[in-house]
Amino acid sequence: MEEKDREAIALFRYGLIAPVLNGQVASQKEYLEEVTGKKHQVPYYGPREFTPKTLACWILAYRREGFEGLKPKRRSDRGRSRKLSAEQEEYLLFLRKQKRDVPASVFYDQLVDKGEILPGEVSYATVYRLLKKHGLVGKEVAKTPERKRFAYDTVNTLWQGDMSVGPYLFAQFFFSEKFDSLKTVFKSEGVFPKWSTTVRFIARILFM
Repeated sequence: MEEKDREAIALFRYGLIAPVLNGQVASQKEYLEEVTGKKHQVPYYGPREFTPKTLACWILAYRREGFEGLKPKRRSDRGRSRKLSAEQEEYLLFLRKQKRDVPASVFYDQLVDKGEILPGEVSYATVYRLLKKHGLVGKEVAKTPERKRFAYDTVNTLWQGDMSVGPYLFAQFFFSEKFDSLKTVFKSEGVFPKWSTTVRFIARILFM
């Protein structure tokens, strides 16, 4: 966290407690309850909610140290990556396993955007080392199940059939079911002489 961020946060805190410091409220208790009943957009941290006790601590800090007392305290391990707790590691690994289709850098940015981690507290290097340790650095393209052509998951979604195209027969009624009748039908469609041998063979079977 840079100094400008600390100053912005201190200015935000002062804005909430200023009415109390300046004696502009009739009841400090009622005012603090009213303020803490809302969600506030805090510089650097994003949306946050507070308790009356937290604001009371800010009032006390301001009266003791002035504006400087409202700034967030500097970390004693400033400049070093903060170690993740076992619970944090487990949670980050769970999120990564659910989101393997993006690079580790994009995954880290998404964590920051969603407020899962704060960039000033958990660095990209820390998250990267954790993912590398568990083999979760590279992105993984989701595998689609193999599907053969014309295949569906459910029954009766697709029906298939085979057909063979042959000569079209001219519709005509005869009183006699003899070869001469069949011959007349094929001749009307111009089947002869190309199909003559086949027709005679079929007729021989049907009318013998």
